[in-house]
Amino acid sequence: MKIIAITGGSGCGKTLFTNLLVERLKKKTAVLPLDLYYKDRPDQIPNNKYDFDSPHAFDFELYYKHLDQMMAGKSVKMPHFGYQKGKRESGFTEIIPEEYLVIEGLHVLFLSKIRELISFSFFMDSPLDVAVCRRCIRDVREHNVTAEYSLNQFLKFVRPAYFEYILPTKKYSNLIVENNFQTRLDLFIDDFLSKNEL
Repeated sequence: MKIIAITGGSGCGKTLFTNLLVERLKKKTAVLPLDLYYKDRPDQIPNNKYDFDSPHAFDFELYYKHLDQMMAGKSVKMPHFGYQKGKRESGFTEIIPEEYLVIEGLHVLFLSKIRELISFSFFMDSPLDVAVCRRCIRDVREHNVTAEYSLNQFLKFVRPAYFEYILPTKKYSNLIVENNFQTRLDLFIDDFLSKNEL
């Protein structure tokens, strides 16, 4: 099984790129998003004061365990996370090892022991003004928050985490994908796959 990593800051197009890549890979592909591996938010800290963008918010111990199990050919029980409550939910999704495993998230290149498992990695790179606009639109539509709330979270948590933790992992990626406002990621992936084999 080959592990393909897709990372970058919030609003840089990681999920869209993942979906487009999975659609185009001609072999069976499993996906393990890091976003589902959050630790439970402490009860005494409300959502608007909790840093969901720090790598310390993620259960890397479980994530690595699941990657290791899948590399050994075993299926895993991928957790579900409820963002409104900030808690892991009781359900899970069984993920079966396939020829490819795509791991996607803010910090999938953060730990060296995970980087050692990766066959190829993409770093999604967007101008911050484009990323913050994408993120704000997504938050309003999908998470039922105000634009003011989303922008405050960006300034308080998202932007600092990007510069402190995410941007430094750019040097570990195999390919930097410049995803500007008018970038056609579908055409980019088509061209990449026509010239390269993952």
